[in-house]
Amino acid sequence: MPTCHELVCAPELAILAALEAALDVAIVALVAAQPELQPTADAYDAAATPAAVAADRVIVCVQALAAAIAAYRVALQTPPRDLPF
Repeated sequence: MPTCHELVCAPELAILAALEAALDVAIVALVAAQPELQPTADAYDAAATPAAVAADRVIVCVQALAAAIAAYRVALQTPPRDLPF
């Protein structure tokens, strides 16, 4: 969770934190709804239904969005190089 100081400097971090929490819940719900997405002990993939394939694609996109949010947080910590002082 962002600190109060972080939110003063970058208020958009509030909604991004909420979005990250929702993304985590979405992945758990998708895997619960499509149990064939869970890895098996023998590393054998169960036959994928169209819903499981679509859910897997959503999970890939969620992971990409989570990585983009993390990169944005890092970018906020990096001072701009074009400061005149």
